[in-house]
This record gives sequence, structure tokens and C-alpha cells, in this order.
Amino acid sequence: TRALLSAVPVPDPARRHHSDRILLTGDVPSPITPPPGCRFHTRCWKATARCASEEPQLREVREGQRVACHFPEGVSETLNG
Repeated sequence: TRALLSAVPVPDPARRHHSDRILLTGDVPSPITPPPGCRFHTRCWKATARCASEEPQLREVREGQRVACHFPEGVSETLNG
């Protein structure tokens, strides 16, 4: 989602250079035979060795907001342990 939002064009030429564009690399995971660990680690810019070997569990980070990520943004590091 963050990569998609970072691709939105900025109409103001003075502000274009201030955006932090996230470019995804790697292979799109196969929905038929997903990779081990986190399904998206092959394209995630935050992925670590843990992501390749351990599937993250779905958990609630705020009321009504759930995430299945070892390193969700804006969440205390104590949840990542």
C-alpha cells in the first residue's frame, strides 16, 4: 500500500523532489505456490531473514486495524518481539 501511495503524482513541481518514492523489486509471489514465511517478502523493502522463514500472524495493532507483518509501521517495537 505504501509503495502504491508513493506512486501518486505530485502536481506541484516545487514539491515533486520531496516525495519518497518506494520502488518494489523482486518477483511477484505466486498465489498457487506462495513462498515460505511472509507471502510478500520477495517484494517488501523492509523484509529481513525472519520474513523469509517465519509467517507473521494476524494481530490487531489498533482497534479495528489488523496486520500480518513482523515490522508494521507506526507500531511499537515491543509488538515485534
